[in-house]
Amino acid sequence: MTKKIKISTSASQLQEGLFGQVFLWVFEILPYLDQQDIRPEWAIRSALYGRPDDFLVIPGLLELNYEPATGPAREVNLETAHEDYKTTLGNDWDYISALWRKFFRVPERIVRRADEFPALDGALGLHYRGTDKNKATIETNPVSQDDFLALVRDFIASHPAIDLIFIATDENEFVEKVRAQHPAIRVVNSGKVTHHKDLEQEDNFAKGEHALLDCLLLSRCKYLLKCQSALSAFAKILNPRVEAYRLSANKLVYWNMGAPYFPDGQLPQYTSQDAGCQKILARLFEGDWTQNFVAAKKYGKPFQYKKRKGYMRRAKSANYWSFPLWSWDGIHWRIDLRIDALRNRIGI
Repeated sequence: MTKKIKISTSASQLQEGLFGQVFLWVFEILPYLDQQDIRPEWAIRSALYGRPDDFLVIPGLLELNYEPATGPAREVNLETAHEDYKTTLGNDWDYISALWRKFFRVPERIVRRADEFPALDGALGLHYRGTDKNKATIETNPVSQDDFLALVRDFIASHPAIDLIFIATDENEFVEKVRAQHPAIRVVNSGKVTHHKDLEQEDNFAKGEHALLDCLLLSRCKYLLKCQSALSAFAKILNPRVEAYRLSANKLVYWNMGAPYFPDGQLPQYTSQDAGCQKILARLFEGDWTQNFVAAKKYGKPFQYKKRKGYMRRAKSANYWSFPLWSWDGIHWRIDLRIDALRNRIGI
């Protein structure tokens, strides 16, 4: 790559979540860009979150924390850059947060909206995602509202100073259930949330702004309890000091080539001294990536990021995350699969 580049997408390329695909794909190439001292222009578009005039979300939903180099720039598609330079991001949250802030910042208009809420520096943040991600059993174990409420009750019992709860959720009745369970604690939220693939909204850009607002507010909390979602996990990136815990398994999915899903998978699991909650957690964490010997050895210790092997970067949905049998990528992939299976079986 030259120093003067513009990283772009078409509006139709990115068909998944704002945090779980759009921001994540960008983030996974930042270690390379930073190492090469490249500060590109960006033109990241999304039909799910952009306005019809240009569909831009970066810049737009995020602002750049630098001035890109001036003059003609070579345009590179994000998918190509991702294939060439994708990394596995780690759990050194100070590094991760600093890397993100070298490139991006939350727009001031979102910060001003967040400032209208009460101070959250002593609050418990909750993210209950009851729709698609929570029900994707290949990725996680579903967390029922009853299970989530039981774990919230357990957490508050051991943190009696909590007097404010902020809730981000796509199941709006969940807010009332928390209020009913904790009548002595003030409960606030940012309003009704719509699903990220709902294109019937008058302003999909506003949908993205709402998601970013929830993430920022969760990052301002002292504590965070969450089921699987990149939105709330990004709160740890905005504020590495937030004490965040996941309440469900982060499973090893075939399209991630043996690595845990970032940022969720790198958050610590919630633990409890209560026998009933321990049973709930044992069920919810069944199949977690930390129970895989090889994955735990590779990714269980603190690290900033790891470079991915070529075939791992080149795997994509178009080829069903696999490779032709006798291609070099296919041979390499199958050898690694067999070695990892052997290591898991014998524990070395």
